[in-house]
Amino acid sequence: MRGSPLIRFIILAIALAATGAGLMRVTATREFISPSTAAATEATASPEKFVPFRLLLSDPAAVVEIDTGELTRPPVDAATLSGTLEIDPKNPHVALVVRWKNPAAAGEHRFAKLTLEAPGQDTFTHVFDADGDIDDFLELPFPAGE
Repeated sequence: MRGSPLIRFIILAIALAATGAGLMRVTATREFISPSTAAATEATASPEKFVPFRLLLSDPAAVVEIDTGELTRPPVDAATLSGTLEIDPKNPHVALVVRWKNPAAAGEHRFAKLTLEAPGQDTFTHVFDADGDIDDFLELPFPAGE
């Protein structure tokens, strides 16, 4: 036998590694997404942008504005307001403005409790409070869209 056994071993190891890498590449599963499948996926993802909400107010309000990129002004004829918000999945946030009908007394805090029930997510609740009108911003913990 000619040549060093160490050099033969190194050459054999390199050849086996190259063969293994080639086989992994050839046998790997590939995912093909056709244009019709991509359109169907996008169509099913868009309803998730609409999230039911419930807003509980501690006192009667004159104005309520909920801004998620789309401004919503629910009617303020009840202490509990509800409806649907359109939330941008790539930038999930809520800005809330509440102007009270009557000014708060000295030292009195007022609150607005917002509950969001996003499909596929846990119910999210946040309480906004202030000693006067509420004007606050909140980043939502929903995952960013893909």
